[in-house]
Amino acid sequence: MDQKVSVESFGYKQELKRSLSVRDLVIFGIVFMAPLSSMTLFGVMSQISQGHNFLSYAFGFIAVIFTALSYGKMVKAYPIAGSTYSYTQRSVNPKLGFLAGWVMLLDYFLIPMLLYVVSSNFANALFPAIPIWGWVLIYLIPVTIINIIGVDVAAKVNFIITGLMIIAIFAFVFAGVKFAITGETVGIFSLQAIYNPDTFSLGAVISGSVLAVSSYLGFDAITTLSEEVEGTSEKISKAIIIACVIETVILLSVAYFGALVAPDFNSFSNPDTAFFDISMTVGGSALQTYVALIIAISGAATAMAGQSAASRLLYGMGRDKLIPAKFFAYLHPKYKTPTYSVLFMGIIGGMGALVMTMGTLAEMVTFGGLFGFICVNLSVISHYFIKNKSRKIISHLIFPLLGMIICTFILFSMAPLSKTVGFIWMGLGILYIVIRSVLSKDFQGLLEKNSIINPESNVEAS
Repeated sequence: MDQKVSVESFGYKQELKRSLSVRDLVIFGIVFMAPLSSMTLFGVMSQISQGHNFLSYAFGFIAVIFTALSYGKMVKAYPIAGSTYSYTQRSVNPKLGFLAGWVMLLDYFLIPMLLYVVSSNFANALFPAIPIWGWVLIYLIPVTIINIIGVDVAAKVNFIITGLMIIAIFAFVFAGVKFAITGETVGIFSLQAIYNPDTFSLGAVISGSVLAVSSYLGFDAITTLSEEVEGTSEKISKAIIIACVIETVILLSVAYFGALVAPDFNSFSNPDTAFFDISMTVGGSALQTYVALIIAISGAATAMAGQSAASRLLYGMGRDKLIPAKFFAYLHPKYKTPTYSVLFMGIIGGMGALVMTMGTLAEMVTFGGLFGFICVNLSVISHYFIKNKSRKIISHLIFPLLGMIICTFILFSMAPLSKTVGFIWMGLGILYIVIRSVLSKDFQGLLEKNSIINPESNVEAS
């Protein structure tokens, strides 16, 4: 399917600049998923999973892969910038589609805030002369400027930062192997780093997997760049799977060698900084400082990816005139980027990072993503199995149904604060729909108009 024709067949013009390759998309997804979260969350997850981080990440991958496959199928049907919002709107129900986009925005607001706070705290620890609010601005301003200039510039920055992250991960793994060879641990290959019968609890592993899933949030943002990819939507599908597999390899590697070096999860003096103690143990102050520095830098890159994804979602909703179009659908005449949406996200992210704590933000995040995942899995069933009468029962019914069930279970297993904030935000979205429907006779018409199914999208995805 020719993607330019596909975009135009939805009633849109090709306005965003196409410049991204599969490599760019994979790197974008990896950066947004923040693979170094396996380091920052190591101590906390070790205590939750009773020392079974490896198994929790493995369970997390199983939970996510069904949804990743669903995103890959839906982007083939609707290769447009709105992602979750567009898929649900056109495949299930226009009002549910708006609500899916609205709730997804919650995570896109919170993730950049959280990463600004995390990066600023680590940077402040390395360079205490600059206050945390100063570091927030130091990160925020360049991130916003880069996103305005364009995704091709952001892709180059992401490539460099991804390289630095990979170096940090390889440095730790190498140091861990060397540490094991010297006889300081039970050896390089140890089942105990994966499964310890003395502390194993299926409930603890599942609880850990709830946190593990948060390390995958962001792969879906790849689909928000659908209108900026050179070539067909197959590249998006491929990039999603590649990014998730690479993320899993990184998470499992860090979890394995971390448990190999520090098998006693009860020995951590401070779970929040446990990995830095481990880095010091295996690599000395040089490795510890490098890991802290890269976490500080990579957090800003993840915030940049989050800001970019959110601005594309706002652009898609603005283009459909469901939110103020003159503001959110405005494109820079030179850079062809949704400038005002980027600036809006920059202001929201900066303000939130200045007034909210890391703990509060970490507790609230992921609700929006999980609700969006549920909607996308439902979209696959509705679009392919019900409307197009596909009889690929496994890929178009069983897999997305499993994705829905798993994501629903995880959503209701989240912290009370996250569910409270999430349902309040959802309620505000419903209220917005009601008010717009009452005040504007055109609102329902816009919802229906934008939910017209593209005749070319009836091709069955594999």
